[in-house]
Amino acid sequence: MDIATDLQQRLARVRQGMAECGLGGLIVYYGAQHNMLRMDQVAYLTDVKTIGPAILLVPREGEPQLVVTPAWDAARAREIMPFGSVTGVEPAALARTAASLAAKLDKPLGIVGREVMPLGFAREFAAQFNVELIDAGDLVKKIGATRTETELERIVKAAGIADEGFRVLCEVAHVGMREYELAAEVEAAMQRLGSEDNFGLIAAGSHNLAIRAPTDRRLEPGDVIVGEITPGYRGFHAQLCRTFILGKPTDLQRQKYDMLLKALDAGFGAAKPGRPSNEIAAAVNKVISDAGYGEYCRQPYMRTRGHGLGLGGVVPYDVTEDGGPKLERNMTMVIHPNQYIPETGYMMLGDTVVIEESGPRPLTKTSRELHWRA
Repeated sequence: MDIATDLQQRLARVRQGMAECGLGGLIVYYGAQHNMLRMDQVAYLTDVKTIGPAILLVPREGEPQLVVTPAWDAARAREIMPFGSVTGVEPAALARTAASLAAKLDKPLGIVGREVMPLGFAREFAAQFNVELIDAGDLVKKIGATRTETELERIVKAAGIADEGFRVLCEVAHVGMREYELAAEVEAAMQRLGSEDNFGLIAAGSHNLAIRAPTDRRLEPGDVIVGEITPGYRGFHAQLCRTFILGKPTDLQRQKYDMLLKALDAGFGAAKPGRPSNEIAAAVNKVISDAGYGEYCRQPYMRTRGHGLGLGGVVPYDVTEDGGPKLERNMTMVIHPNQYIPETGYMMLGDTVVIEESGPRPLTKTSRELHWRA
């Protein structure tokens, strides 16, 4: 399916949600602070990843209107957005211009994205209206909880880029190389394949406490290199988590990594449509707890057992035992039993998957084994 048709179908689902909520018009805000764990609802409905704060106005009928900042970015947005109109303004005029256009929408008006508005802008924007703006909450996020064929194609592409990034990491890592140099090699390889973004963390050491941003530390023999590689491709991310040892792994390192392999299998076994996402975390934690590390199944020794992948699809959010939405067919997410282990330090293992009737299908293809090179 072409992107224009796919976007029209997303818009139709949004309008159905508006009708169910009794809304005549919808205001969608995003601040362009692009975040792997946050959905860009403007980009999801327009395919435009904006440079500055933007507002999309969705009428009950007719073409939507996109207001972008800065003004000169309107030409680019018009080339990308296959329908509707685009207005470019300077940031100081965004609230006034969008409110003027929104006045033509049918009432009542709903708004999404208010939680990411800067406080000053939120007050300025609200002051432009003589009617209450109804919080439409997760209207767009719920619609974007599952992937269409077109979206899934982009995530599969991002997953392949992540695989190549880790392949290059294993190929070029060498003693004396700085961590940031290794990260740059990974980044360059992925950009050559079309990555437009990367939430990349690479850490190395004999005993890592956690994953972190790369530093100027030089790689040493026997280093455990952990990588959380998350390229974005046309608005959608995929994540690959793996562990590479710069030398031959010890029996203890192999043993503890095998524990993560069992935990990942357990998490996959719980990831079925209709089951709540917290069952994934419970399954992973049970394996690690049964191995004697129950007290480490909490922060700061780990963060989550997986999460959704913005900017296009953030549901099911963080995967923890505290609860979560039910999994649905065609949801995409990363499942990862990343874990600090006192004997070996932090180790990583995780794949991006799509939820299918039979369970999760991995989209990242890198071997799950403990990677190493003597």
